Amino acid sequence: MRHRFVVIFLLVGGLMASSLCFAAQVEKKAAPAAYDFKGLMQKILDAWSTLDPAKAASFYAQEANRVFYDLAPLKYTGWKEYAEGVPKVLADYASLRLTVGKDATVHQRGNFTWGTTTWHADAVKKDGSKEAMEGRWTVLWEKRGDDWLVVHEHFSVPLGPPPAKK
Repeated sequence: MRHRFVVIFLLVGGLMASSLCFAAQVEKKAAPAAYDFKGLMQKILDAWSTLDPAKAASFYAQEANRVFYDLAPLKYTGWKEYAEGVPKVLADYASLRLTVGKDATVHQRGNFTWGTTTWHADAVKKDGSKEAMEGRWTVLWEKRGDDWLVVHEHFSVPLGPPPAKK
């Protein structure tokens, strides 16, 4: 009887141990590969810092129905409209340096990832005057093949304080 109890105990223990190992292997395979989205955020801002939308194009989905919210105008529909509109907004600038904030966060769910961050910009206008600004950015990526492409973003600055009441 005692021998039978020991054998059953060893069999149950062995089954439990092997199932834990199997579960760990399944969990390992199911976890998505780590990707440096915060680094990708900075690469995208570096591309925009060139003032040339063509440098940023490879980071964006090219479909005509994609919506992108930037500083101005209210919205761009499709990459083509975005690429044609941004140079008009940036026409007065000689240089731009955009930096991702330290508060950048990303959330990945399979082939979809969203990120949020604040950003800082240092700009020099063609007349030599300088501007600095702080803003916020929400970006949505979709994995297509080996690439993570921006399928939507909202890039903005907060409104200034309301005018003083008289």
